[in-house]
Amino acid sequence: MMVQPTLILECANAHSGEPEVLMETIRRFSSVDYEHKQIKFQAFHPDTIALPDYEWYPVYRELSFSSEVWREILAKAADAFECVWLDIFDRFGAEVLANNLERVAGVKLQSSVLQNLEVIAALRDLDLRRQRLIVNVSGFEISEIEPLLSGLRRMSFSEVVLQVGHQAYPTSVADTGLQKIPILRAAFPGTPVCIADHAPAENQFAQVIPLLAFALGCEYIEKHVCLRRADAKYDAYSAMEPAETERFAALLSVCPDILNGPFISASERDYLAKTVQIPVASRELRAGTLVADTDLIYRRTAQPGVAHATIRTLQRQHRLLADGIASGDALRENGFRRARIGAIVACRMKSSRLARKALLPLHGRASVERCLENCLMMSDADIVVLATSDLEEDRILESHVLDGKVGFWAGDPDDVIQRYLGACAAHDIDVIIRVTADCPVVSPEIAHHLVDAHFAAGADYTAAADHSPGTACEIYNAEALRRVIHLMGHAQHSEYMTWYMRNNADIFKVNMVELPSELRRSYRLTLDYPEDLELFEGLFVELDGRGQLPTLDNVFAVLDSTPGLAEVNSHLTLRYKTDPELIGMLDQVTRIRLDEMLTQ
Repeated sequence: MMVQPTLILECANAHSGEPEVLMETIRRFSSVDYEHKQIKFQAFHPDTIALPDYEWYPVYRELSFSSEVWREILAKAADAFECVWLDIFDRFGAEVLANNLERVAGVKLQSSVLQNLEVIAALRDLDLRRQRLIVNVSGFEISEIEPLLSGLRRMSFSEVVLQVGHQAYPTSVADTGLQKIPILRAAFPGTPVCIADHAPAENQFAQVIPLLAFALGCEYIEKHVCLRRADAKYDAYSAMEPAETERFAALLSVCPDILNGPFISASERDYLAKTVQIPVASRELRAGTLVADTDLIYRRTAQPGVAHATIRTLQRQHRLLADGIASGDALRENGFRRARIGAIVACRMKSSRLARKALLPLHGRASVERCLENCLMMSDADIVVLATSDLEEDRILESHVLDGKVGFWAGDPDDVIQRYLGACAAHDIDVIIRVTADCPVVSPEIAHHLVDAHFAAGADYTAAADHSPGTACEIYNAEALRRVIHLMGHAQHSEYMTWYMRNNADIFKVNMVELPSELRRSYRLTLDYPEDLELFEGLFVELDGRGQLPTLDNVFAVLDSTPGLAEVNSHLTLRYKTDPELIGMLDQVTRIRLDEMLTQ
């Protein structure tokens, strides 16, 4: 025998922005004779549910209450009903929930909110083990629902309920969504189903449709209510008055069965398209940048735009912003373009510890050429450029570009960032794989891993958190380096380019990546001392003798099997990691102090 469904009385916005009306609604409907009756409210703030350009924004301003008013309303409702539900549309609603967890026993998320990462993040911060969750899935295909639910279930709600039904103006009988109920029950066995019915209250179907839903297996019925439709400015047309609710409650034991229509109606699809909160820029985004989650907020807006998942897909395809985006602008697919990725190898002839090390032979090949050959194996690099200074002493490097397979750039001898930007301008490079020529076995495998992580995170700068010195590169957006020069005028000691990113993580999006264990060892594989030269000579003798390319797997295999070779330079350290005086100086000169700039 079927158990009577739970009846949720949805107050919505029939209160017309008057708290007293909502208080009287609670009092009057608490006397409805029905065993399992509950009540639901909508708490939102105009500025966190929409942008001012959205057509309903002025109405949201009219209908919103302060947190203090909501506390009084929820306290009264908790005294009168067995369960109080809260519709969460935005960050403000989540704050109301957080301040009233002892009064609110259930949370509802509309389909238009399910991809709002602001709301989801705010809910994850709460202990919701005692609350139930209703998830409205209107507008989503079956295949899209499970991924949404998997993330919500991790919040440990005591129960998750799927809901069908959307509110149009008006909602036709054909758009009730009854045909979805058996499909959802089959696809998600054991998960309760709820219907939110929005048929016009004066239509006979307003009471018939919930009965049909009950017969199809719905365990929850949601109905709009109001004190008097004639007095309600909003959300009145589908709302039952007290006497109608009494009659409806008496009918919730019998229902016939109907099934018709497609799973998603045109009206439902249109509803989701019009009301979904899409990502918009939280600040100005410059052309040539990547979009991170921190660059986005979620709002209802009249602007066309793409969903968060589309942005992530575009960036996984190595696309970046083609044009600048103003704060509050939606992002469009045609606003992205393919990034040109360049491996830029910095090299000079002025080495003091190991003279002319770039030209020193490693088993017959100049060390810089060994480095460039590995860069040419980087699958994501559209071009490899050897970047040196315009001083005469460095001109010899132009004869080491591997028969023209590598581009060449001669630029600023001291400001390495300016030199890199010159190479980017000359070779139309958007994203830089930064390599220094003292890394003869720089890893194409690590480069690929970091490039993918860079685009996935929407970063300005990406580097490996731990790696064998000399095997890893760094990834920079050319736009980020241009910003350094714009803010500072020049980049002192910019051969230590890393500092300008990591020391200004409040300005640049810094992405530190943990490499898989197979890409990490403790070997020193950078060329700076005679002992390093000895190691590389022995390494390439072995690799060339085996007919193997200097991939990371092959390099590690040689060193793992010949520990004596790896010990030749194991006592050496990296100065920029161990010299406190140098580190202190770099921390000072590379810090960008925006607050001081603004006051000047």
